[in-house]
Amino acid sequence: MAESGKGQARGWVGWVQVGVIVLVVAVGIYFARAPAVPELDETTARSAEAQPVRVLRPDPSSHALTVALTGEVQMRNPVALVPLAAGRAVEVSPALRVGGTFDANETLLVIDPVDAQLALEAAQGLLDSARGRLRRHQEQGVLDAEAYRRANPGREVPSVVAREPQVERFEGLVRSATAQVAVAERALANTRFSVPFDGIVVAASVAVGDMVGGPVGTAFRTGDLQVQVPIPAEDLANIGEPRGRTAVVEAGGRRLDATVARVSPALAASTRLGTLFLDFAETSDALPPPGSFARVHLRGPTFDDAFLLPDSAHRSGDSVWLVDDGELRRATPSTLGRTDAGWIVAAFSVADGIAVGAVPGEHAGLRVTAIDANEERGARRRGLANTKPASGG
Repeated sequence: MAESGKGQARGWVGWVQVGVIVLVVAVGIYFARAPAVPELDETTARSAEAQPVRVLRPDPSSHALTVALTGEVQMRNPVALVPLAAGRAVEVSPALRVGGTFDANETLLVIDPVDAQLALEAAQGLLDSARGRLRRHQEQGVLDAEAYRRANPGREVPSVVAREPQVERFEGLVRSATAQVAVAERALANTRFSVPFDGIVVAASVAVGDMVGGPVGTAFRTGDLQVQVPIPAEDLANIGEPRGRTAVVEAGGRRLDATVARVSPALAASTRLGTLFLDFAETSDALPPPGSFARVHLRGPTFDDAFLLPDSAHRSGDSVWLVDDGELRRATPSTLGRTDAGWIVAAFSVADGIAVGAVPGEHAGLRVTAIDANEERGARRRGLANTKPASGG
């Protein structure tokens, strides 16, 4: 009886195991079956393939072309400081140093004047001698002429008797001696060196005791500065005639007005860049020093009926992507110029909008859905405005 009970128990356990195996297989088969997929019509399929693209729909308006450039402040006309006298320097003004400023006709350098003073005294001595001899011949000629008239009444006094040739000779000597005195006076004056303008010294190479016989430094007239600005040929063509155009120059921590005075007649051979030369509107010692880096914002022409597009709309070959009836289509607008604010192009038909930003896998005919970028930004701003910071405990 005990063995019979054990056999029945083992049979029951076996049937349970079989049942569990069947149940597991049935569940696996159920979940392995693919669910029925509903068929999509063509419109639904095409919508599923289209990716969102941000677009702009700009309105035509007037846009001024402002070209951003960089350049350098330079001396327009540097002046070599060259004394006309030669000799040993006996005085040097504190202004005759790098960075020194001076007034017009201020003495900058004194060269030993002793030789010039001696030459002037010698010239004055010769002049005094010539004048004395001239006076003697003039007075003697008068006396001889009177004596001749008494001895020869009614006869004309000969020029030789009146000593006219001698008088003329010594008049010439007096004129020559007078000129020699003037030359000596000028040589003495040249021992005190100055220039006829207010200026700033940019180089100096003289000290007391030095022998001077050539240039002693370089200076420039106060305010006589210009800005030299390289400019690409494309920008030069976009702004038209550059002479007379105004600009704002940022240099030396200041913003200064300037005007284009000259333009290089040819492009640089190595860089293919043109060069503009700008004059400052003001001339003072407050201008930035030569060599200062300058940022230049050159005002160009104003274009009517134009679009100002962001750089994110630009594609290769100065083209853009248009969204037209749910597809990308390439267009190449007429470029009018580029500014810091964006890309100025002539107005054209933009269909459903101009794509901005990256478009993955972009190509002509790509299915897309246009999203107005301006509306998107507006919604984002409204969302930020409606978001209130959590209050502290």
